[in-house]
Amino acid sequence: MNFSKSVVGLIALATTALCGTQAHGEAIAAMRAAEEQLILVGGATGRTGFRIVQLVQQRGYRVRGITRNRQGAIETFGNGIEWIEADVRDPDSLVAAFDGVDKFINAIGTESRGPENTPEEIKYRGLIALVDAAETAGVTYFGLISSGGVNDAATYIAQNRNDSLTWTFKGEEYLRASGLPYTVVRPGGMRDYPAGENGILLLQKEESSGLITRSDVAAVMVECLNNLHAIDKTFAIVNYIALDPESWREELATLQLD
Repeated sequence: MNFSKSVVGLIALATTALCGTQAHGEAIAAMRAAEEQLILVGGATGRTGFRIVQLVQQRGYRVRGITRNRQGAIETFGNGIEWIEADVRDPDSLVAAFDGVDKFINAIGTESRGPENTPEEIKYRGLIALVDAAETAGVTYFGLISSGGVNDAATYIAQNRNDSLTWTFKGEEYLRASGLPYTVVRPGGMRDYPAGENGILLLQKEESSGLITRSDVAAVMVECLNNLHAIDKTFAIVNYIALDPESWREELATLQLD
């Protein structure tokens, strides 16, 4: 009996060691894969965009940030990443930005006012330029921060100034029809309170008008970079106090494909 137990114990130890070695090898391979990938972030100097930059760096990826003012970005955020000047209103400027890029996250917003920063120009025509540039460059993934309420612009009247939600939805549709692997994330009202204090509710059929911290939006976008369960899906996100702060990662697998 004792001999049998010893044999079983040795087999268990050998199996554990083998599995541990395999897991270690897979982890190293994943880290190397991250180091070999170049992630481009649109809107990298924004309040959500720079949070994405920081998380992408923490995951071990190489990072390039799009900015309209490279020197200003370096002075404000430092030169810890590669900054490149480009503008979605100038499609030719995007060619260099996407050169050598593996994956892209778009956090470009329309907070700046002016006739050249309308939702039509940025959220629709600008997104078309980004999608086209990504396709031409052979980008393998396109993550888009959209907006909550785009499916019901008539209800969200305040958020639909200048037809913002209408143009945002049209931009989404262009991305979905492009053939690029994508994730479209529709955050609720974004705020700057600390991350990880509440859970994150993922919604598809019914969207919520709740709030979510920008850091949590960034966490979702970066998770989707290498999560197969996020590909070709559109969903809304809001903070929800009753959920575990990490449960949303497993919930990605339950979402419906578009």
